[in-house]
Amino acid sequence: MADMTQTVDLDSTIAALQSGITSLPPEAVISTIESWQSQLQGTEIAETLGELKMALEGKGMSGAAIGELLSDLGAQTAAAGGTASGDAMSKLQQLGQLLSQAGSSLT
Repeated sequence: MADMTQTVDLDSTIAALQSGITSLPPEAVISTIESWQSQLQGTEIAETLGELKMALEGKGMSGAAIGELLSDLGAQTAAAGGTASGDAMSKLQQLGQLLSQAGSSLT
């Protein structure tokens, strides 16, 4: 997971989450989810991203349910960070923590 595109995407995703999840425009969130889904096809993370995208696009999904998906995604991302090397390892762990915090803020 350490190619240049993913490193840039990691940096931009981390920066976006640091600004606060509720401050992100829905279109930007969906676009980011789609980008990550494409890069991570066939993985558990991609499946969770798909569930999150459907939840965000659907009507009537509670903040708590979205928070649970974000928390799951955070745990999966942090676990992926444990198998990465170099700079990607710390960025994935940071991203996992930010996703988990965002999830906790909604549950």
